[in-house]
Amino acid sequence: MRLFIAALLPREIQAGIDEYIKTIRPRCEGVKWERREKLHITLKFLGSVEDSKAKQISSVLSGIVDDNSSISMEIQRFGGFPVLSSPRVIFVGLSDNPSLSEIHQTINYELEPLGFEKERRNFIPHVTIGRVKSKFRVRGTIPPPARVRFEINEIVLMRSVTGREGSKYYPVHICKLR
Repeated sequence: MRLFIAALLPREIQAGIDEYIKTIRPRCEGVKWERREKLHITLKFLGSVEDSKAKQISSVLSGIVDDNSSISMEIQRFGGFPVLSSPRVIFVGLSDNPSLSEIHQTINYELEPLGFEKERRNFIPHVTIGRVKSKFRVRGTIPPPARVRFEINEIVLMRSVTGREGSKYYPVHICKLR
């Protein structure tokens, strides 16, 4: 099964980002936009994983997350990876939070013995809102998203299932933050 680890957004934040997407969509060409229910913060993409290993990953994840409190974040900006002038991914950037960065680093470190390569790039908290599928062009200016503070209360091992209408996500293991 195809797995990744994510910090879940509160539903009202997903709804707010979805409204933001609707306002910028007409100004951006060549982008396949994400659906509201798929909006999250990716902490680690694991790829194709054997079913038996999912239990080990869940156990490691619980050990990492169990002692953490909820994590305060803020929506801050519109951006693109690798650069906004020629992006492959369009995102809403979030504030840095040492607790989330530490969870990300610990996941990287703790999953390496299970065969998952450490992420070499710096962790930049963000929510992917679109993927560039053809020539990216912007008409006019893109307004920044509203700066909204929110709390992350769940870290999840998520399964991604690809179908005709794109991928759908299903929680495999949910870890609640205090």
